[in-house]
Amino acid sequence: MTPGQPEENRNNIPDTLTDAREKVTFRALGLGILTVLVMVLYITYYGFNLIKNYMPVAALLPLIGWVAINSALKGLAPRFALSRTEMLTVFWVVWIASSLPATGWAGYAISNMSAPAHFGSAENQVREVVFPLLRQWFFLGPSHVVVGQLYGGLEPGIALPWRSWAEPLFWWISGGLSIVIAGFFCNVLFYHQWHERERLTFPLAVFPLDLMETEKGKAVPDVFRKGLFWIGFAFAAGIICWNVLGYFQPTVVRITLFDHWQTKAVPIGYHFPNYYLRVQPLIMGLAYLAPLDLLFSFWFYNMLQILKTGFVNMTGISVGMQGQQEGVVGILKLESHGALTLLVVWSVWVARAHLMETFRKALSSSRQTDDGMPVTYRTAWAGLTASSIFWAGWCVSSGMGLFAVVAQMVLMFICFLGVTKYAAATGFAFLEPAGAKGADIMRSIVGTANLSPGTQVTMWMTDGDGLLGRPIRVTSILSVPHFFRMLGTQLRRNPLIWGAVPLAFVVASFFSAGVTLFRSYTEGGMNGPLSEYLGNWDALESQVRLIEGIDPTFFDSEKLGVWVFGAVEAGVLLYLRSVFTWWPFHPAAIAFPTQQYGFSLLLVWMIKFLVIRYGGVGLYRRSLPLWYGLMVGYLFGVGFSSTIDAIWFPGPGHWVHGW
Repeated sequence: MTPGQPEENRNNIPDTLTDAREKVTFRALGLGILTVLVMVLYITYYGFNLIKNYMPVAALLPLIGWVAINSALKGLAPRFALSRTEMLTVFWVVWIASSLPATGWAGYAISNMSAPAHFGSAENQVREVVFPLLRQWFFLGPSHVVVGQLYGGLEPGIALPWRSWAEPLFWWISGGLSIVIAGFFCNVLFYHQWHERERLTFPLAVFPLDLMETEKGKAVPDVFRKGLFWIGFAFAAGIICWNVLGYFQPTVVRITLFDHWQTKAVPIGYHFPNYYLRVQPLIMGLAYLAPLDLLFSFWFYNMLQILKTGFVNMTGISVGMQGQQEGVVGILKLESHGALTLLVVWSVWVARAHLMETFRKALSSSRQTDDGMPVTYRTAWAGLTASSIFWAGWCVSSGMGLFAVVAQMVLMFICFLGVTKYAAATGFAFLEPAGAKGADIMRSIVGTANLSPGTQVTMWMTDGDGLLGRPIRVTSILSVPHFFRMLGTQLRRNPLIWGAVPLAFVVASFFSAGVTLFRSYTEGGMNGPLSEYLGNWDALESQVRLIEGIDPTFFDSEKLGVWVFGAVEAGVLLYLRSVFTWWPFHPAAIAFPTQQYGFSLLLVWMIKFLVIRYGGVGLYRRSLPLWYGLMVGYLFGVGFSSTIDAIWFPGPGHWVHGW
């Protein structure tokens, strides 16, 4: 447990499930995969915007659906009802795969594999400069049918060219799978450290568990029988359902409370970024489970970042050598990444004794001493080594130099370990690591003059959304320790547990890509299926002069200084938290800066502070159904709106959920 963590954050997650039926089963795994296939179809055609973070609507909507189905089964056919562990397994399988359809991964992956051949030209110089550096097993070559008609639509009588996509899809998915497998084994090695020694609270595991908590002999979960739950449900669902009426009758006045963050902008001053009065029920409900000090820290640093941005803009301060200076965006990114790196290094340092213990157990000749779960520590260390070697080989084969491969692996580790641990600590579902997977940081500090053209192209591949997706959306790694926590004593050496990860990831990846390809060829990619996913191509096009060496950048000690400052800043805050238990500022807020959600977090912090102050832990626990109802009502409204769009307004539909 983090120092000074108040009692209300010791979330009541049971460690023991005594029912003999409480185990991970083939039935649960099969139902999970079936749900994944339905989810992929739904998201690709009707809900592409429902994947915005690592606890997305794409995972939570099926959870609500299965809770309703299982409640009906308990009442009508109890012997067919799923146990709670089976329900958790179904949810986890969907959670693993929920970031892969449409805007999560598939749209960008298909675009990245084909865009250089389709859009490369003499004018943008991609064909002359970049195309010779692209490995043929990762990308498609110029082809009127395979590439041209992907974007324009397949001509009548021509079959879909599935075979042309087999090789690039295999290699892109295998690269992502190696990172996911490495992440799984890392979670096995770190889990007991986080759960038993550091006492992280895993707030994201609390919500699904509480939704399934059911009194013996009852069919409906306990929370659904609370009056406060239905008050929260009616508030959130009522607003969205009222707005749905406006789809049919434009004179209905829209309630804009949950609208897009850009519509909530409040100008502060010419040099300052806007402040956003964004109210997002899903974020607020999950944030209510987070510790008070973290909620305050995220809001406080959001305000501090606004002030720093205004100050830098007013003074014209920049950092870097002449001709390669960074403005306020680059400065804040370097500062935040330095803080993130320090937090990850510190996390490894405090876990050193545990990690050494797992390594000794892995090397021990006595298998009885190896108590790793759900695989042995020997398997975890061997699997981590093998998957890391494969990932390194993947990068080398794509043209990356050895130094850059090592740097990229370290930066990936910093990115995903940081997100995973601090999601388990905070419950905030929108932790976005500054610098993403690390390519921007490497280019900014090291300089493109010290990176070969092949390395720069591979960095574009690894940092883009076509490999796993944007870090804030990647669910396949972060969901693992949360599922371990939800299982409690059911976390055993069961091949169905570790087998679920590659199975769900591979099935969802190929199916998501296949559905995206089918839709693109039948409708024309530029008519919608791919037009939203050309951001990575734009980034590649903008880097041509850097890759060609016309406008190189060089190692920059000033930028390195800003990065070190961020690390020192985080280190000082860690030290103050270890010395003063009352210290309210957490360095995670620097490592994961939030912009559009500061107001939502402020509201949650104020409400939770007042609840704890005047009602204690008892009132806090009694108030949880209200927030669960708010989340479930919001999810119901989002699902209802997208269903109405699918039936009566196919195509772009209406905006109902997003950033």
